[in-house]
Amino acid sequence: MKKLLFIFTIVIFTNCNSSKLMAQIKMPTTKSEVKLDNVKTTDIAKLQSSFNDNEDIQNKVKEQLITNESLQGKALDFLKKNPETKNKVMDLIKANPEAKNKVMEAVLKNPDLTGKVMNWVSSNPEILKQAMSLIGM
Repeated sequence: MKKLLFIFTIVIFTNCNSSKLMAQIKMPTTKSEVKLDNVKTTDIAKLQSSFNDNEDIQNKVKEQLITNESLQGKALDFLKKNPETKNKVMDLIKANPEAKNKVMEAVLKNPDLTGKVMNWVSSNPEILKQAMSLIGM
């Protein structure tokens, strides 16, 4: 009988704790409440729309890809890991081993590579936020 009472107490205690925990966790009820690092998904969609529809914004992001080392490094890492672009980028790196900005300038002169980088920026919310903040948006 003592064993049964002990097991019953553990079960009740566990259920009470899990109920409190579930009450503390607030699940989003609408799509607009889903957040990605304090930016709502609707805001990400607006950033993507602005980026995709505005050539001036794209040109400013391209400038940042050349001048901002962090963004540039992430973009080059993406291109080096992408099987479709790896060989082209490695050739550009070999041609300009000491100057990453020269590599990025060469990447942006190649329409195929430019398209891949710009699609990557647009489809990656973290990178898009970083790029947009760098250009003051």
